[in-house]
Amino acid sequence: MSMKSRSRIQRIGLAGLVMLPASFLGGGCDQVVPPPVGGGATLATPSRSTTIALTSDDRIAVVANKQGNSVSILQVQDQSGDDRVQLLAEVAVGDEPGFVAIHPNDNEAYVTNAVSGTVSVIARSGNTFSVVSTIAVPAEPRGCAITPNGTRLYVAHQTAGIVTAIDVATRTILGFVTVGGNPSALAITNDGDEDDTDEQVFVTQFYAELIPGGPGEVFDEGKRGVVRVFSVGNPGSPQQINIAPFANVGFTADRTLFCQQFNPDAANNLFCPDENETDATSTTITADPQGAYPNQFWSALIRGNRLYLPNIGACPEPPVRFNVNVQALVNVVNTSTRTEESDRRVNLNAQVKDEVQPENPAGSLVRLFGNDLVAIDANHAGTNYLIVSRGGNYVFKAGLNSAGQLNLGAPNVIRFQTGNLPTGVVISAEGGRAYVNNEVNESVTIIDLHNDTVLARDVSIGTPPSPGTPDHEFVVGKLAFFTALGLPDSGIFNTAVRDLVPLNDRNKASDNGWSGCGSCHPDGLADGVTWSFGTGPRQTVPLDGFFANNDPNNQRISNYSAVMGSITDFNNNARGVQGGIGFAGDPPNPGIFAHGLTRGASDALDAMTIWAQGLRSPVMPPSSDTQSLSAARTLFDTRCSSCHGGVKWTKSQVIYDNNPTFDVDPGAGGVAFDPGVMNTGPQLVSFTSNDLTIRFLDGVGTFDATDPLELRGAGAQSGRAALGAAGFNAPSLLGIGYHAPYLHNGAAQTLPEVFLLHGLDEGTIATELSTSDRNALELFLNTIDDRTQPFGSETDDFLSATGG
Repeated sequence: MSMKSRSRIQRIGLAGLVMLPASFLGGGCDQVVPPPVGGGATLATPSRSTTIALTSDDRIAVVANKQGNSVSILQVQDQSGDDRVQLLAEVAVGDEPGFVAIHPNDNEAYVTNAVSGTVSVIARSGNTFSVVSTIAVPAEPRGCAITPNGTRLYVAHQTAGIVTAIDVATRTILGFVTVGGNPSALAITNDGDEDDTDEQVFVTQFYAELIPGGPGEVFDEGKRGVVRVFSVGNPGSPQQINIAPFANVGFTADRTLFCQQFNPDAANNLFCPDENETDATSTTITADPQGAYPNQFWSALIRGNRLYLPNIGACPEPPVRFNVNVQALVNVVNTSTRTEESDRRVNLNAQVKDEVQPENPAGSLVRLFGNDLVAIDANHAGTNYLIVSRGGNYVFKAGLNSAGQLNLGAPNVIRFQTGNLPTGVVISAEGGRAYVNNEVNESVTIIDLHNDTVLARDVSIGTPPSPGTPDHEFVVGKLAFFTALGLPDSGIFNTAVRDLVPLNDRNKASDNGWSGCGSCHPDGLADGVTWSFGTGPRQTVPLDGFFANNDPNNQRISNYSAVMGSITDFNNNARGVQGGIGFAGDPPNPGIFAHGLTRGASDALDAMTIWAQGLRSPVMPPSSDTQSLSAARTLFDTRCSSCHGGVKWTKSQVIYDNNPTFDVDPGAGGVAFDPGVMNTGPQLVSFTSNDLTIRFLDGVGTFDATDPLELRGAGAQSGRAALGAAGFNAPSLLGIGYHAPYLHNGAAQTLPEVFLLHGLDEGTIATELSTSDRNALELFLNTIDDRTQPFGSETDDFLSATGG
């Protein structure tokens, strides 16, 4: 677990150590010997990036414990193949370990440490498991996978746009493969021979990209997923494989409010299915088929000659509502032809809807939708598949139908309940057992696939924080943020995290497990999607700049139009968009509205706030061009810092009375308690104190009222003109090089495109700055993260002048 304001104790232990076979992690030798390069063991299946892996004999699970900054070694079977659960060791590694891989001869295990920028090599000497080598790698190492014969380890770097190739025998970097984008998951083919050079490495791009010549941002079919592939022996220029959007995901939406013939207040007919339709009850209007594009590729799996790609599909078109905002997509690529097989892709949610709604939903897994598909595995034959639903705390079991598509067998869907926030799954070689890594609970769930039962839900692999501690509050807030089910409104701070069972509070976070906050905020950041929100087209805002580092009292005003003032406000998003009843009672606490209560509405909402206060920014690749960086800092200080300075890299800050700010919902005519606040409905425009005024919404030339996309896509005012005429609330620049596209409406796909549109003085950044200055500024912006020294802002000057 990585937090801005606190850190966990790293551990190394040998609790319950038992003797293991000589094949595991170096055997019983006192001397650690690197594994052989060739001629040794070969993997039985293609490898993939995963948070939990098994040794070749199915006896040992190696588990990345992200929360504990450790890797746990868990015995799961004895020499006879019978279940035997014993934690053998918890080995301290780097900061925020994410993915593990095991050498084919079981001598070593490897883990990527995202914050540390390292790969830890774990081996066994005698009865001790330890890190025998730490390999420094570029920024943000994520997915890792090893070649079939164990000669190379590949590591994807999400902010650097590269894949590192490591020589396993010498533990040295062979080189880097530039894939671009945001590489995340890896899968490597396995032809069964002793030659690794002819294998293919498939790399997912985490975020979707805009389709050239397509409809653009905000459209369900405006983006596509991307996978890149290269050969081990000749990486050359990786080939791009495009993953097309779905035209119809199996769900419909009512577009009545987006048709001017039925809604005179509609700004235009852009999203009207048929502007000539005169019957308001026509299903052409009221049941318009909705699409989605594949996004957030957390994992990848190869079976046979097919690559399976579960992902969180985005449906950004209006209306933004729970059953048409995110989908549980699985796309398929033919590894031989390197093309997508569109006839095999599925939306698992379209199968789940055929289940019968349970009479008593609480505690039932029936008809839970497949939010946040983050991991997949299959038996060796590729006939049985397990797909992890992170926010639903369960694993789907799927087979293949006659068309070769993943099939859940609806209405008789099989799900296995897990511990809290499962992130990885692995199936044993013999196919009878599966093991799931539960990130928040620091535990493993064991599944009997012969009898389709859960044998144990929370086998400990670490020690979660104790109730009543700050770390516990942080972890519970993480669970509240990511769950698609629910949590009790109160009492959670004094309850052990493993004793919190979100299924018992089903339908609080969303309707039947559709989504959680994490569905649009991976790692608390952003999904790269331009949504048609209630205020207009809006890029998802990453939350790492919501609070200042180590200062929970320094908080950004939320949304591009400054219409929310706290994490608590978003309880109404769980109710209005996600379809849940929320985390603050039913009916909800009346003090929750735009700029309403900041704290105290419920423990669950307060916990989310605590979690957001500890979020880290993505680690950005540094630049060695110190001369350009120095020039850019001077330029930024004089031309940009007034709006994008401050410790949050934005001038936006709650500097007015905010608990609550208004007596009632400002959208309903509420009056601000602080007379210095000037607002337009829920938009906070400016603040005056001691005869000095600071403006929160700035016109930067990026709003065009004539753009058809500028309409409101959720709530009672759907279809009406979007907000933006009053200006925009300055976003944080933390990790800005990672968070394309840019601007409120995603109009800029790159920083140079921002320069063309963003106003500066009498023109734009592009017209007012020289080419060399723009190049230096772009270089600097791409390096900004938590380590970068910030500048003062207009807000800092205002507070200093007013004594605030």
